[in-house]
Formats: sequence, structure tokens, C-alpha cells
Amino acid sequence: MKLLNAIIDNGIRDFHPAYFAMIMATGIVSIAFEAIGFPAIAKTLFGINLLFYPAFCGLLAARGMIFWPKLLADFRTLRRALLFLTFVVGTNTIGMQLIYFYQATGLAMLLWSTALVSWFGCIYFITHCFFAIRDKPIYEIVNGVTLLLVVSTTSVSLLGIRLLDSMGINEAYAYCVVGGFWLTGFVLYLIIITMLIYRMFFRQFEIAEWDAPYWICMGAAAIITLAGSEFIIRMPEWEYIRMVVMKMTVFIWFLGTLWIPYLLLMDIRKFIRVNAATSTPLWIKMLPWSRLAFGKQHYAYDPPAWSRVFPMGMYTASTLFLGQAAGIEYLAIISQYWGWFALLIWFLTFMGMLRAVIHTIRLPTSKQYD
Repeated sequence: MKLLNAIIDNGIRDFHPAYFAMIMATGIVSIAFEAIGFPAIAKTLFGINLLFYPAFCGLLAARGMIFWPKLLADFRTLRRALLFLTFVVGTNTIGMQLIYFYQATGLAMLLWSTALVSWFGCIYFITHCFFAIRDKPIYEIVNGVTLLLVVSTTSVSLLGIRLLDSMGINEAYAYCVVGGFWLTGFVLYLIIITMLIYRMFFRQFEIAEWDAPYWICMGAAAIITLAGSEFIIRMPEWEYIRMVVMKMTVFIWFLGTLWIPYLLLMDIRKFIRVNAATSTPLWIKMLPWSRLAFGKQHYAYDPPAWSRVFPMGMYTASTLFLGQAAGIEYLAIISQYWGWFALLIWFLTFMGMLRAVIHTIRLPTSKQYD
């Protein structure tokens, strides 16, 4: 009975929407490894997604039925409302995997439609949240999570492009619709990233404020790059438009690449910063991200940690596909090396998640992550 109560209280009532970032991360790492020639790893990760995605959907649906007031309160809180966009991206990522591995266009279309409706619903609540706190300076409101607006919008375009290609649709209006989502994501990225740069580099920004969603500064640029590359490869013969999209895609990839050294440095600083009364253990200094899976006092996993893995996997895939679209072969080398690093961080985060789930079930109450 205690176990059942713990599952209901901690697994359903406090189900964190950021867990769908695990679907995003696992899906894109799977697609990346399929593209670089490791189908066994890719299909294993796809199998994991097929297990966890319906489970997470079931938990979210159960939370809506049993704890509707609490779910509604989350939608009325800006940061939590933004995190529900991970459901949109996760659903589109599963759709991408279904096309890649099984050419299941019909099921992918159903998922795309679900994601599109969910995107509109989330945007409605997020808009209300922004109006409710309009008295604050905008640079104090935006953070890494805000970039999920870009990622979710672009994910609608990304799966849409694949669906058009799979169904053999070449009508201009269809490509204009999905292209509109890509362009919206591109513009949103430039707006939000400008405010984030101001906040992070021209205002006081402490290391204590750093968390995994700031990796989306790179991940949002990477998904725009991947969608742009797919446009270049798959759109009809519109040479002028293809040339414009190519220039925009290369620019946004370069911008995302510039973020990587800073993101790595901030992650290392965050993870090696432990209790002042003790020295940092050697195992943390050797691999700072190992805190995601190991240790007692220094264990550092939380659900938003998946926001770090998705950008890593997305950069692997986007760099590889950009190389194909632009005919730059050496970009594949970058993807292969970075891909193994992304897989390592995925593994550590996955181990941390399993450990957290087991710990949560055992406890009568759970920690509520922000």
C-alpha cells in the first residue's frame, strides 16, 4: 500500500514535464548514430524511447485526471509552462524515429498532429504567463528554458519536412507552411539569444544560476541547422530559396558552435564546485559529468539535466546533415567524435534518472524540482 501511495504521490502528482526531454535526447542521439553508421546503438536507443514515451504520456494523462488543479497551476507558471513544450519536441522526435527506422508515415503523421495541437495549447498558456509578469524587465524573465519556444517551433517544421518527403508531396504551399515554422524559430532564436547574451555577459550572472537548460543556447541553433539542412536536401528545385536557406543555416550552425566552449566551461565549473568544507574528489575532476550518476553527497541529477543531452545529440545530427547538404565532408568527422561524447553524457544522465526514480518510489514524498 505504501508503495502504491508513493507511486501515485511521486510518480503521478509530481510528474515533471522535463522528463519528455529524455525522449528528445534519446531520440536525437538515436537518429545521429543511425546516420553515422552504428545501427545497433541507434535501434537500442529507439527501443528505450518506445518504452518510456507511452509511459510518460500515461503519467501525464493520469496527472491531468487525478491532479487537474495542480497540473493547471503548472500551466499558469511560466517556467513550468515552458517545460511542457518538451512534450511537443519529444512527440515530434518519436515521429522522426518512426520514419527513420520503420517508414511508419501514418503513425508519424498522427504524432505530428498531436504535437501541433499541443504546441498551440502551450503557446496559449505561455502567452498568458508573459502578460502576467510584464512589469518585470524582459532580460530577467528569459533563461535557457525560454529557448524551448524555438526548439518546439522548429521541431514542428523538422518532422513536417520529413512527412512531406515520405508522402511525396511537392506542393509549394505545403513547404511554405513548414518553412514558416522554421523561419519563425530562426527569428525567435535571434531575439531570445540576444536577451540571453545581455543577461549572461552584461549583467551579474552567478555560477549558482547556471543549469542544464542553458545548453539550449546551442541546441536551439542546432535544431534550426538540422531543419534547414533537411529543407536544402528535400525541397523542390527552388534554387534561389535553397541558396538563401543554405546561408542562413550555415550562419546559425556557426553561431551554435561558438557556444560550445562556454557551455563546457560553465558545466565544469558547476560540477567541480562542491561543499567548501571538503575538497573536490578526483573522480569529479576527471569527469565532472559523472556527478549525474554517481556519488552520495555529490550526486547532482535532476530532470532538467536532459536539457543538456538533447543539444549534444542535436549538434551531432545537425553537423552531419549540414555536411551532406553543403557537400562539406569533414563535418562528418566532427559528428563522429562529438557523438561519442554525447552518448557518454546520455548514459550518465540515464543512470542518474533510474537512480532518482528508484529513490523517489521508496520515499513517502519527493523533491519537487523547479
